[in-house]
Amino acid sequence: MAANVLPPRLKKTDSLKLDKSKSSLEILMQMGFTKQRSEKAIAATGDRGVQLASDWLLSHVNDPNLDSNEPRQYMLYLCPVGPLQKQLTVFFEKSLTICGWNGAHSYFPHITLTPFFTVEDSKVSVLKHALNKAESVLKQAPGSLQLDFFSQNNFIGLFVPDTYFRYLSEVVSQFSAELKKAGISMETHKKQLHITLAYQYAASQNDTLNKLAKEIDLGAPCQWDLRIYSRDPRFAKHEVRKVIKAYKPGLIDELELIDGDFILVDPQEYAQSKDQWYQGTSWLTGTSGMFPGPYTVRTAETWTWTLHGSLPLTDANAAIAVEANGHDLYDNLWRDHRDGLYAKVVKKNSGPEKKKEPRKLYVMRHGERIDFIFGRDWCEKCFDASGNYKRIDLNMPKTILKRNNFLDNVKDAPLTTIGQMQTLITGEFLQENGTVINHVYVSPAFRCVQTATGILKGLGVSLPLHIEPGLFEWMGWYQLGLPKWFTPQELQQHGFNVDTSYVPYISGPKLDYDETIELYYKRSGEIAKKILKKHELDGGNVLIVGHAGTLDVCTRHVLGKSPRSSSEFHDICPKVPYCGMCVCQEDMHSKKWSLQQDFVPPLTHGQNKLNTSGIIQLLKS
Repeated sequence: MAANVLPPRLKKTDSLKLDKSKSSLEILMQMGFTKQRSEKAIAATGDRGVQLASDWLLSHVNDPNLDSNEPRQYMLYLCPVGPLQKQLTVFFEKSLTICGWNGAHSYFPHITLTPFFTVEDSKVSVLKHALNKAESVLKQAPGSLQLDFFSQNNFIGLFVPDTYFRYLSEVVSQFSAELKKAGISMETHKKQLHITLAYQYAASQNDTLNKLAKEIDLGAPCQWDLRIYSRDPRFAKHEVRKVIKAYKPGLIDELELIDGDFILVDPQEYAQSKDQWYQGTSWLTGTSGMFPGPYTVRTAETWTWTLHGSLPLTDANAAIAVEANGHDLYDNLWRDHRDGLYAKVVKKNSGPEKKKEPRKLYVMRHGERIDFIFGRDWCEKCFDASGNYKRIDLNMPKTILKRNNFLDNVKDAPLTTIGQMQTLITGEFLQENGTVINHVYVSPAFRCVQTATGILKGLGVSLPLHIEPGLFEWMGWYQLGLPKWFTPQELQQHGFNVDTSYVPYISGPKLDYDETIELYYKRSGEIAKKILKKHELDGGNVLIVGHAGTLDVCTRHVLGKSPRSSSEFHDICPKVPYCGMCVCQEDMHSKKWSLQQDFVPPLTHGQNKLNTSGIIQLLKS
């Protein structure tokens, strides 16, 4: 066969097209993002594609509210497009320049059709479906919409006539009916429909604003679009400021100002500040800090809103669709600028002058466990026949989570009070030394779940735990049966931040009771490599919380080494202290991993001997 000649394919298949049909949610979860975070990103970006959603997630990696479940607020707007919209924009600009800020400048020109309503992130797709269902009604617009000018003290606006009001009410009613089928409640607008030109302004500005408003040609051609927008409810009453000059933080409490970003500020900040430095939150990253006010300028809050869908009202007598394109500044911003803005933030956060950091794998043992301190019979001492717990030593937890059978605590013991302190102290050290953790995988043992939670608390971050039974310790120690662990759902109900959508690589029932030490190394090593492979694209450091043997069995295979013998393994385990940690680092070029020097100091404390007879008996002797 001749070289460099492409041979014809005799057998062709379209099976790969199935992957292209996956939803954004499925693809994001396949990339390693949690279901909750994926849905949040899709909602925040208007389901405009996986790339934008993943960029949003990466830019919000340090957002303390990334895992909050507060739903976004949505609204239905009728927006002008074309020559009339252009005139309205000119009026807004002139009124701002000549008369200063008034309430209307917080929004772009629009007609509000509904009050704000909330939609869970998991139901965002319903909005586009409902909008598409209303398309047939949108094609029955009763001619062109002619607005009526209206003015009174402290208000200037353009009102919708009654004939069009009834038509728009029908559009909203059909949209609302579709939402109701999905359990989404939405009220109709009670006030007269209108475009607000100016309000909340000084009485002395009334004549000037009226004069400017009357320059608008209300007969100018206009296409009207029905649009769905959303906003973050946490900043509903905040002022929005656009960054006009970039700023690199000089102190730890300062906020980086990124060109193109918007800063959300509580209006009370202006009264409290004496130096023009204000506390604000970055719209692009979700992080907060102090920023220099003069480097920003107030702007409309609608620049921070998300567009979820848009359909035109069709008027057979209006032929301005082509002419209208390009006049809607807000929509153009989304199409031409906003899509790349999150990616810009991700790139900027890494810093053009900084090298990309290599990935790290942190593997650690859990904290001090109660049964190793008070003996295997500790449950018999602390629980009565009815399963009521009584703390008999201050190193025992104040409370213990309820189980169906309190004896389940025997095989799945919690941490001691000291053990919980160990996790916090270790986490705080990691935080002080700038350690960054992006993904957390945990053995299902409750002591490991508690340890991971304490570490993250000490670090000051909120990350979901991925419960992985494949990280449980050697099965040779459990010939009489596995512990009865809390399920991810039960842990979540008890207040632990657990990703209940995570599908483990190995489920509990799949663990092999006949497992040899060699197979234990193989099982743990493969799990570790799969976890690292899963996060190869999105990057970030991984924390694995397991048992004494986990530090060796999870890193041995990653480092390219063969399993240790049984005697070597049993010799290593007793030497690993509570909250002991090791770190592996990936070479960015060869992609090989190497064990790093210890950077976490040992956590040493003396033994406080158990005195069963009590202090009084000791002193009486």
